[in-house]
Amino acid sequence: MKGILGKPVPIEVWEVLAASALLAWRILSYPAATLWRDWVAVLGMFWILTAAAGRRRGWPVALALGMAFLFALYAVRQVPWSLAVLRAIR
Repeated sequence: MKGILGKPVPIEVWEVLAASALLAWRILSYPAATLWRDWVAVLGMFWILTAAAGRRRGWPVALALGMAFLFALYAVRQVPWSLAVLRAIR
């Protein structure tokens, strides 16, 4: 797609816009105090970081930290539910 100056708009710009729209939707629909543990909001921020700085030298470290945070968020919230269901099945 062409930009205002007639030049093609880089794909990274479209990715940041899409992730920003997703993040704005989550900010408007969830309480601000709980956004840090909303995996969609975290993933939206991570998507923006990926589009903006995904080819930098420190990217593997940022990727590892982001994925570790998402895993910890998942484990803390999901594991107790899973264990409760498994105990109920026995």
